[in-house]
Amino acid sequence: RGALARSGAAAAPALLRRSGCAGSIMAGVNASGPGSAAVAGPVQQGLKEALIETLTAILSPVQDVRAAAEEQVKVLEVTEEFGVHLAELTVDPRGALAIRQLASVILKQYVETHWCSQSEKFRPPETTDRAKAAIRDLLPAGLRESISKVRSSVAYAVSAIAHWDWPEAWPQLFTLLMDMLVSGDVSAVHGAMRVLTEFTREVTDTQMPLVAPVILPEMYKIFTMAEVYSIRTRSRAVEIFTTCANLICTIEEIEKGAAKALIFPVVQQFTEAFVQALQMPDGHSSDSGLKMEVLKAVTALVKNFPKHMVSSMQQILPIVWNTLTESAAFYVRTEVNYTEEVDDPVDSDGEVLGFENLVFSIFEFVHTLLENSKFKSTVKKALPELIYYIILYMQITEDQIKVWTANPQQFVEDEDDDTFSYSVRISAQDLLLAVATEFQNESAVALAAAATRHLQEAEQAKNSSNQHWWKVHEACMLALGSVKSIITENVKSGRVQFDMHGFLTNVILSDLNLSATSPFLLGRALWAASRFTAAMSPELIQQFLQATVSGLHDSQPPSVRISAVRAIWGYCDQLKMSESTQVLQPFLPSVLDGLVQLAAQFSSEVLTLVMETLCIVCTVDPAFTTSVENKICPLTIAIFLKYSNDPVVASLAQDIFKELAQIEACQGPMQMRLIPTLVSIMQAPPDKIPSGLCATAIDILTTVVRHSKPPMSELLMCQAFPVVAQCTLHTDDNATMQNGGECLRAYVSVALEQVGQWRDEQGHSGLWYVMQVVNQLLDPRTSEFTAAFVGRLVSTLIARAGTQLGDNLDQILRAILSKMQQAETLSVMQSLIMVFAHLVHSQLEPLLEFLCSLPGPTGKPALEFVMAEWMSRQHLFYGQYDGKVSTVALCKLLQHGLNTNDKRLQDIMVKGEEIFNPDEGIRTRSKSAKNPERWTNIPLLVKIFKLIINELSSVVEANATRVNAADWSQDSGDMWEEEEEEDEEEDEGLAGQLLSDLIASNKYDEDYYEDDEEEDPDALKDPIYQIDLQAYLTDFLRQFAQQPCYSMFSGHLNEAERRVLQSIGI
Repeated sequence: RGALARSGAAAAPALLRRSGCAGSIMAGVNASGPGSAAVAGPVQQGLKEALIETLTAILSPVQDVRAAAEEQVKVLEVTEEFGVHLAELTVDPRGALAIRQLASVILKQYVETHWCSQSEKFRPPETTDRAKAAIRDLLPAGLRESISKVRSSVAYAVSAIAHWDWPEAWPQLFTLLMDMLVSGDVSAVHGAMRVLTEFTREVTDTQMPLVAPVILPEMYKIFTMAEVYSIRTRSRAVEIFTTCANLICTIEEIEKGAAKALIFPVVQQFTEAFVQALQMPDGHSSDSGLKMEVLKAVTALVKNFPKHMVSSMQQILPIVWNTLTESAAFYVRTEVNYTEEVDDPVDSDGEVLGFENLVFSIFEFVHTLLENSKFKSTVKKALPELIYYIILYMQITEDQIKVWTANPQQFVEDEDDDTFSYSVRISAQDLLLAVATEFQNESAVALAAAATRHLQEAEQAKNSSNQHWWKVHEACMLALGSVKSIITENVKSGRVQFDMHGFLTNVILSDLNLSATSPFLLGRALWAASRFTAAMSPELIQQFLQATVSGLHDSQPPSVRISAVRAIWGYCDQLKMSESTQVLQPFLPSVLDGLVQLAAQFSSEVLTLVMETLCIVCTVDPAFTTSVENKICPLTIAIFLKYSNDPVVASLAQDIFKELAQIEACQGPMQMRLIPTLVSIMQAPPDKIPSGLCATAIDILTTVVRHSKPPMSELLMCQAFPVVAQCTLHTDDNATMQNGGECLRAYVSVALEQVGQWRDEQGHSGLWYVMQVVNQLLDPRTSEFTAAFVGRLVSTLIARAGTQLGDNLDQILRAILSKMQQAETLSVMQSLIMVFAHLVHSQLEPLLEFLCSLPGPTGKPALEFVMAEWMSRQHLFYGQYDGKVSTVALCKLLQHGLNTNDKRLQDIMVKGEEIFNPDEGIRTRSKSAKNPERWTNIPLLVKIFKLIINELSSVVEANATRVNAADWSQDSGDMWEEEEEEDEEEDEGLAGQLLSDLIASNKYDEDYYEDDEEEDPDALKDPIYQIDLQAYLTDFLRQFAQQPCYSMFSGHLNEAERRVLQSIGI
């Protein structure tokens, strides 16, 4: 009631007049006065009727009525009884179904937003204790509801409440659920299982010790009582077990002993039941959906508790293997070739559980074996058979043929290497790549044998006129082509007996010559041939190139033309690597014609594939590319303008312009065509062109500038330069500002003299314009993201034009200091701090003087502010180049501070390490709020020393990873297995951490960045970029350790830092 009054008395009467009881409710409020205990009866009734009316209106087909009702709900939502009324409506068996469903959905949202003020989605007011108790009493009845949608929503709400209220405020909940499970009422069982499924996903680490002992034994009973419980309920029991197992594993990482107490007591009995269940034939007590859940559970146990599972493996492996092989035959009959009809099981929410889900979980199990040193060898032993079956699963299904024939775009998307689609075919390829990476030589042998066997079987099928024989050919070509490097290397070295020439001529070439066959086989054959140019004679390459060019022809089906485009890309790529592109030259004119035709006929996925290929074709023969620049350039400009709002097409257009810009003979004609187009985009009023187009045009201009040899053309200097400067100064779009800054940096970097000499009509020089843009990017009023690259622009400016800047330099540095005070994002802070790091290299003394002459935000010298910000972020910087520049700058600062006994640096104190209270245990959110972080305070130079050690350990780790990765690709893991047995204990630390995760966190690792970060031409020209950081830091630290003052530093080191120094002999 108080809430009603708060929500504005004006809103209430309007709402209640509609429900015909305005008088009574206002009378009730006034009469009872603010202090009374209960809202008068009519008020209650009025609110509930108002709610029913509002819900009815939300279901109205009329947009305005709906919108008004949705606003109305927001008014009612803050009343105390809102949740109670929703719960009453939801569980009222006499109510209208639509209203009950809607009430249950809104109730679910209400619990998320109002139940507990600690929830991330919380909005006031918090539900009162009285209302909570009423809702908790009402809801469990809804779990017995016969209508499954209502039941599911109720279950969701109950589980959301339990997340906050169990066990303290709702101790009887579990007894209620357990009673439902044994009640024999189908709906009640399903309702209770739904609650447990949702609830276990969100269980907290404090609840788990109470949950597992109650739930897991019950789930075991349900799962094993096949005659009492339905397949779906038993599947859910297994899913709940898996969820708990995964969570307990996570808890174990923080609290040792959790697994032993909570899950180990039941693992044995569950595993035995799982083994039994996988052997049950499909029927009234088992189906592929149940087996999928069982396999997921077994996989979770093997992944999380490998030691515990070693003894059960003898039982599990043969049975999973059986599932894999039997499923393959069934999958080929029902999915690949449709020779048999089948009904997929449906779960309680009406979701179809396709058979492919079982296949996915089998593959996932094999991946898990591969990831674990204890079980890897079991996969290795089974390779020949495993790969034979993987190829069966890789076949094209009838369904895919239908979809791809009707929709070529989908064909490109599904068959792309980096596709987001998911299918059995794709997951089988993933598994093949995984085993091929893990056991290179053995996989090559196994694949050669499996392919040979499949090809022989396909021959028999073809002779007995089975029309699906070609799918096996297609899958073999796909398999061999996907892992072509291990095949070609092993065939060359003689380790693998495989008749490569026979495969190319008698399988691929002869399939291409068949008169009537599937376009998907023809396309795959064209692609497969392009993968194996290394094994072909020049004559054979010519035959295949001829076939590929014919495949581009527009009389061919789209799937053949698309595959021909992929093949062209492959030939260009392979033949460039082996420096034998002369074979390609005679075919280039017809290739170009084919690509141009396709580009005109298709959009989206097909178009991007054509453009990627066009881009690589441009690089094969500069003389040919120059002769057709008049075709390529106008086409690319037209595509760029037509698809200007598609970022993928825009970046591919940019790649093509970049290739053309690198061929000197193309530069002139290309600029004549392209620059006027870019200038008109940059001059267009923003509301007249698609958003983002201007920023992309500037990006393309940057590419052209970067690849021009100075002096720059009149077009670039007198037309494009002033326009890009003006455009950057007058835009309010962040991307345009950022790209404008990067474009001017290219001008400064490539042709500083011309920029300095150029004048506008008022006599302002090009450099003056660059300064204006720097000031704008650093303007405290603009978004901090405009400054994301400004550091690079300023550093290039200082490096190229140092002396010409004069007082401007001071002005820029002041602007950087004030921007640093408002920036929060790491990348922006890094960009700004890097300007000072560069100055440490080039002008250390003037920099220190300047920073000491200015006050920082707290009134102390700005030097202290800059050092504190830099020191707290150095370890988070990313990018090899910035890593090297900043780390070497730290070494210079430390050296300078000691050599010159510089008080300005020696007197600064900064944050050292965070202090943790040993009694505190796990830091929960509530604990963190009560005890804010505390840090030690240490001298700046000590902090710098610690950071240098940290950088050394990062770069050592990255180099080790790189060396390892290289070793792995040479050997296929044989040497690992013998050693594995002794050091079993040691790999526990990294258990579950994939190599990719370890790599990804390191700035010095090449694989961490997509190529863009390190392609920066200014970085590549800087001698610092060439430094071998590991050697440099090792040398620096060894010399530093010899200095007399070293003992003052070494006392501050922690255990990890000492270990790093010991590793280099200090």
